[in-house]
Amino acid sequence: MKYWNKARIKRRSEREKRAQERAVAKYRAAQEAARTFSQGDARKNTALIFEALGVKVRRLMVSRLKNGGAMSLSKLVDHFGIALPAAMAHLHILERAGIVETHKQGRVRICVYRKAALKELSEFLVSNTFRLD
Repeated sequence: MKYWNKARIKRRSEREKRAQERAVAKYRAAQEAARTFSQGDARKNTALIFEALGVKVRRLMVSRLKNGGAMSLSKLVDHFGIALPAAMAHLHILERAGIVETHKQGRVRICVYRKAALKELSEFLVSNTFRLD
């Protein structure tokens, strides 16, 4: 027969707490997946891309990357007069939409334009008629 002593009560509450933390982590991962570019999910990606390109600074960043090729983040935002933390926030949104990829080389973050995302957007817009769902 098991007795409810302090150690058993503590183990059970810790186990329940870990289960709750796992459930929260799973929920957050699902939320992040819902707002991140996924190859082949054109409807979701279209919404993400339109949201990302809704701000002029982001459109200018994409244009500069498209014309100038891969470059560091600080070089990318030189002409815009915005601080690096603000530029990073814009860059994260562009990354989530799949328009830009980044990688680090030492302390420098290199930004690369991905034309596949905008190609998918154009194919989706050409192939589908606009419906009010």
